[in-house]
Amino acid sequence: MDEKIARFMLKVSKFEFFLINTDINLARIHKTTGNVIGLDWARLADVVEAKNPFSEFDFQQTAFSMLKDTTPQYLVITPERRLKWDSDDQPIDSWERLLLRSFAQLRNNIAHGNKAQMPAPFTHDRTTGFLNAGDALIEFIAEHVFHDPGWQTPIEFR
Repeated sequence: MDEKIARFMLKVSKFEFFLINTDINLARIHKTTGNVIGLDWARLADVVEAKNPFSEFDFQQTAFSMLKDTTPQYLVITPERRLKWDSDDQPIDSWERLLLRSFAQLRNNIAHGNKAQMPAPFTHDRTTGFLNAGDALIEFIAEHVFHDPGWQTPIEFR
């Protein structure tokens, strides 16, 4: 599982760079320094919505329907000052919510939350499903929104 998670995180990083490199308007920029500090998920959602209206999109025909139907949990601190997994149980009703609440949350869970250290039976079986759904969503956006099936190029350090 560690290798699957590592590969997914590398893919997400490359995907975010691909998106910003393809459309600089998708960059989230620090107001003071002008540094690129990430991807603007809301702007990406607008681009996806323009090409694939959410209300008309058939998620059941995709390999990422899990991200619409079952949102990833997020970490919260209980009043007793312990960590636990939780969810807001709000429906995913827009591309923006799907990207921010599902995909970005998935990325955060994978990067920052180690489910092996926090046993929660509902998370163990879902990790592989979420990784597969995340991969499928990345490929959908790259291929069907940005029309670039070859977006993932090797990393070269010089």
